Amino acid sequence: MTAPVVLFGRHILNQIETGITKEWFQTNGLGSYAMGTIVGANTRRYHGLFVTAKNQALNRSVLVNRVEESLLIHGRRVDCSTQEYPGTVSPQGYLTLESFTYDPFPRWVISVDDVKLEKKFFMRQGEETAVLIYKHLVGPTIKLLLRPFFSCRDHHTLIREDDRFKNAISFQEHVITCAVANQPEFFTKVVGEPNSLKENIKIYPEGYWYRNLLYAHEEEGELDYQEDLFSPAIILTEISAGQEIALIFTREKDQHIDLGRWLEQENFVRNEILEKFPMKSTFAKRCALAADQFVIRTSQGPRIVSGYPWQQDTIRETLISLPGLLLVFENYEEAQAILRDCSKLIISGLLPHRFYCNGDKPKLQMPSMDSPLWFIWACQKYWEATKDIAFLKEMKNPMEQIVKAYKEGIRMPDPSMQLEIYMDQDGLIWGSAAMPLTWMDGKVNDWLATPRKGKPVEIQALWYNALQFLSELCLKLDGNDPIYSELAKKARNSFNSLFWNPQNNYMYDVIDGNRREGSIRPNALYAMSLPYEILDNEKFKPALDTAWRNLYTSLGLRTLSPNEPHFHGIFKGDHRDKISAAHNGTVLTFLFGSFLTAYFKAYGRDQKNKEEAIQFLSPFISHLGDAGLGTISEMFDGNSPHNPRGCIAEARSVAEILRVMKEEGLEL
Repeated sequence: MTAPVVLFGRHILNQIETGITKEWFQTNGLGSYAMGTIVGANTRRYHGLFVTAKNQALNRSVLVNRVEESLLIHGRRVDCSTQEYPGTVSPQGYLTLESFTYDPFPRWVISVDDVKLEKKFFMRQGEETAVLIYKHLVGPTIKLLLRPFFSCRDHHTLIREDDRFKNAISFQEHVITCAVANQPEFFTKVVGEPNSLKENIKIYPEGYWYRNLLYAHEEEGELDYQEDLFSPAIILTEISAGQEIALIFTREKDQHIDLGRWLEQENFVRNEILEKFPMKSTFAKRCALAADQFVIRTSQGPRIVSGYPWQQDTIRETLISLPGLLLVFENYEEAQAILRDCSKLIISGLLPHRFYCNGDKPKLQMPSMDSPLWFIWACQKYWEATKDIAFLKEMKNPMEQIVKAYKEGIRMPDPSMQLEIYMDQDGLIWGSAAMPLTWMDGKVNDWLATPRKGKPVEIQALWYNALQFLSELCLKLDGNDPIYSELAKKARNSFNSLFWNPQNNYMYDVIDGNRREGSIRPNALYAMSLPYEILDNEKFKPALDTAWRNLYTSLGLRTLSPNEPHFHGIFKGDHRDKISAAHNGTVLTFLFGSFLTAYFKAYGRDQKNKEEAIQFLSPFISHLGDAGLGTISEMFDGNSPHNPRGCIAEARSVAEILRVMKEEGLEL
């Protein structure tokens, strides 16, 4: 295994203000997850030890919120857990934490007097099971008191004391069964190692509500931020050095429990990922382990979760992430399966916002202009990686359907959509709808945060790339190109005559008739970074330099230049404030991929520029020990010090860094 991803000592753990900003995170390959802060205080509604995906639609429930532990030692009780309440932190167990290690599971060492207790947590891959292990490392025999807390709620919501647990809890030997209406039934199993320790384990039913737990991150976001939690029982055991007790939270009623073998299996899974991974640097390997957390394997086939904790399997993000999360690892069968599933969802040349479960009829919910073109790009990347001509033959018809629909025009007059997308006389793509049609899709009621009606710059780049790739494909498969090269030439000529803005040596972001939107945004980078570049080559350097000066930060690119009057440098406030900021200044990490690809195309791929690119990427090394540990955040404030925001783990962020590192041969 690699060196520990993260190691913290008392200088971090004993300062709660710092400790609550660092979050550990685990998944099980099925869409379920567990997460919390390194000091044990929950600060988000999404924090929990067992947050399970209830169904294929990735609707998740927080079943087990937390476990509080206390040591009975030398005639006194020492509480080792931590939680914030209004006006206070109680207990203050963070002061007992000696170390935290993340390799590849979260592991704490609790130190009280002459006793050291290890706490370790992991989720089993491919199974709805989470395991919390306490091991007595050194010192005299102690009594360990554990109190689990249940939520049994949707992970987007909070609860107050109610009757949901009435008649829902039952006890049998060392198992607590919880069966709350409209929530998955699950079991808390208490086991000891060695097995003789089982005789010392006592479960005392209680049924007690703790009130007004405060979640600081929710309070900062101006959301509901207090919750009541239900504790069904107290678990008490006497434990000596070398012995361990485990709480197993699971939806599996019958299972053979072997903690040692389970840990071996989890380490084997991760070692197997690293053995197949082509890059050897520690940073790349850490990104590889992060990448696997987004790929879930369900009965419907593989899916990519766009981000944790709240995002689902959205199609645009899946397609952008596919090269970095699957092709880099040579997981070609899973890439095929996702692309094939996408091809079956095409309706009138468009793709829905996300995948559908078995039995659900596909419908064009929240379609976009770019997702179908990203589908063609993802097929192109698959072809580059595999040269699998048979699969490209299969995908040729869906890709041609998309281009044909754009060329002839797509119109959906339904009042909820009012959608129109078509190829204009100049060969470029124009679009308008009641909802946002590009990835800059912030919307509150009828208000659009970033209106982009007309011809968005990245759509033209994706359109040209799609046409050129289909031309390449037709020549290879059929020996002739019926139309695509001609359409591409027309689009490129129009683009370069219309989109270049000599006032700032960059491209307009959107053109609509005589209107030119000249805000400096990262969308124009795709005119250089895609395999077939729509921008004239001699403009690469000035365009790249403009983006570098205005948009570049050490952890991604701003979505808008700070010199623009509608720039928002801080992603905070109420919902509308955040929507306003998201694409108007906030830093998006995944944009680093297109920036670096464009950089190499503008400046060349010599050793000096590779070393420069490595310097661009180096800040992410320290970021792996910040925010979401061992992974990469979705976004950061546009203003310094660029605090992390959004999802603590985002698929595109990890994927685009891996993609560009693999394609450009970068190791750091």
